[in-house]
Amino acid sequence: MAVELPVGFHVRAARRDDAALLLDVMLRCWTGTVAEDSSAYRETADTIGEQLERGGAAIAFEGDAAVGAGRYYPVPGPTGDPNDWVEIKRVGILKSHRKQGLGPVLVAALEDAARRRNFAGVQIGVRHDQPRLIAFWSSLGYRLADDVTLHTVNPLTPTPTFMRKRF
Repeated sequence: MAVELPVGFHVRAARRDDAALLLDVMLRCWTGTVAEDSSAYRETADTIGEQLERGGAAIAFEGDAAVGAGRYYPVPGPTGDPNDWVEIKRVGILKSHRKQGLGPVLVAALEDAARRRNFAGVQIGVRHDQPRLIAFWSSLGYRLADDVTLHTVNPLTPTPTFMRKRF
């Protein structure tokens, strides 16, 4: 999917040594937007670094400043599908940079990286208290699904809305 970056922005794949940056930008994006019971707030740079060893991430920048990020991690696919899939997770754009088209660009970078690694598709979980995001993900080709297995399940919150996109 070809998505154009706004002028002055770029996206790059994250490296393992970007784990602290990924934690920082996620917390800056999520704090005040995502409820405090999110499992994201219990992550550390070490746990993110460990996830990057099997998965991947992308970081959006304006100049040298990180303004958004997202990650993906391998998960089982739909029932009966023997292929490996990924869960896209922890996608966020700073409040000051939302509504500029960065979200679709960031998701496209994550999807492209997963495709290059021969994953068959993407699964996500939309928090129960973030229903507006269902329209965002639907606009990117994601469809509701009821048999999604997430990498991280949060026992503190209601079951999310599951969505999936096959490549």
